[in-house]
Amino acid sequence: MKKSANTAQGTEQQQLVWHKLNSFWTEGGIFKPGDVHRTKVPGGWLVLVVNNATGLTFYPDPEHNWNGGSLTA
Repeated sequence: MKKSANTAQGTEQQQLVWHKLNSFWTEGGIFKPGDVHRTKVPGGWLVLVVNNATGLTFYPDPEHNWNGGSLTA
């Protein structure tokens, strides 16, 4: 079988490893909480929210200091 031009021979394919975050609403609202996941990427985090719709955003954090929680009020 012919290998793809962008697959180096003898190297392992890289994967994104997603970690589920604890997420909940403290008050009622029109939006229902979904599953929130993050994965470490260069320069920060990719954050994925999955509910009836799906959203993906980049959170800049070059030192990866974010522990996955919210700031306290």
